[in-house]
Amino acid sequence: MTKRIEITIDEDGETTVEAFGYKGGACVKATAPLTNALIGTPTESIKKPEFYQPDNSQKQQEKH
Repeated sequence: MTKRIEITIDEDGETTVEAFGYKGGACVKATAPLTNALIGTPTESIKKPEFYQPDNSQKQQEKH
């Protein structure tokens, strides 16, 4: 799956930053700069099932 970050701003100005294609804490690292710039301190953080899966991308990079 291709990694992407989706930013949604609704009619009331509520902003949502959502990551797709990430596993483990990689999603948090990828979205943190955008979340901080657009929202500041998030009022809610929802973790998808992928968050609890191991992020093997770092291990694969170390092997090369």
